[in-house]
Amino acid sequence: MGETLDEGLLSIAAANGGQKGMTAEDGSRTEEILNSLGVSLGEPTIAVVGCGGAGSNIVHGMYWKHNRVETVAINTDEDHLKKVDAHRKVLIGKDVSFGKDAGGYPEVGEHCAEKAREVIREAIRGYDIIFVVAGMGGGTGTGVAPVVASVAKESNAVSFALPIMPFDHEGRTEAAMEGLAKLKDNASFTIVLDNNKLCGLADELPMSEALKVMDRSVMKIVESVSNHTSSYVSTLMEDVVGYADTFEEPAAVMPPQMPEQLIHADLNPMLGGFGPGSF
Repeated sequence: MGETLDEGLLSIAAANGGQKGMTAEDGSRTEEILNSLGVSLGEPTIAVVGCGGAGSNIVHGMYWKHNRVETVAINTDEDHLKKVDAHRKVLIGKDVSFGKDAGGYPEVGEHCAEKAREVIREAIRGYDIIFVVAGMGGGTGTGVAPVVASVAKESNAVSFALPIMPFDHEGRTEAAMEGLAKLKDNASFTIVLDNNKLCGLADELPMSEALKVMDRSVMKIVESVSNHTSSYVSTLMEDVVGYADTFEEPAAVMPPQMPEQLIHADLNPMLGGFGPGSF
């Protein structure tokens, strides 16, 4: 199970402090080492992966408002996926749900994600930090998010799970809790967001506006982690540069801006005979 957020931030701080004991006996050798370090300590590449309808909606907003991260939307609902904007959009389970949603069954969403596991792996390949955002309690988000977190772990990426728990009156708490347990088992960090916290705001704001608070909360968490890691890299580089005779700090390595891609997982030849009869 992943460590807590505080433990992770403390370990980062400790790592930063540990750099101060470095020495340099040979200027040219030091510069060579620093140049090598400069490549590996560039700005971390960050992706926000939205799973299911709620997760994809949040990714859509982030696509237009946050230019420091790349976005990936994964869904079984083809029509909904076409309406959202993301750098990469992955349609899964078309041969199971025929382009519709998972019908509220997390096991269907999980099955579709497992069958498309290698396609998901390719979609999130190369990122240092991966945020997994999903509404819990439904079919696609609840079933897909743990699979995405598992693939991120296999790829040695740091993963932040941002599950959004349903309102109590929706009657989906049990399914949401089961999905949350699976997500915690696979994610490096888990930050739970609870829609029930919005009930107090509903007295002051229309529910549609209150729900936007949750979207903004996700964005703030992403920005906070992104800014923290960027600050850490900058501070570490400043410390290291002091040991070199001459050294130019490399420009930040920003995620490339890509045109939107819609990937049909079930059309990928690596999935073989995956179809309705296999479920």
